[in-house]
Amino acid sequence: MKIIGLLLLLAGTVPGVSSPILEERRTFYPNGRPYEVRHFYNGREEGLQQAWTEDGRLYINYEMRNGRRYGFINARPCRPVEEQP
Repeated sequence: MKIIGLLLLLAGTVPGVSSPILEERRTFYPNGRPYEVRHFYNGREEGLQQAWTEDGRLYINYEMRNGRRYGFINARPCRPVEEQP
């Protein structure tokens, strides 16, 4: 599986003033579908983090806040979900 990456950086423009660096990283499968979207604040994960399989199913979906993860990675229900008619 080959992945093409794209990196976006946003930073303050005031000379001599240290500003936080906000970063969004997006990677894609060769077919153009998204592979993952990650958000960083000063080099650490912060905000929504998501990743998809090659066929488009979301398999990572969590949020990072102050160094803590809220959400699941590769979560599966304990028992199968029954479909409603």
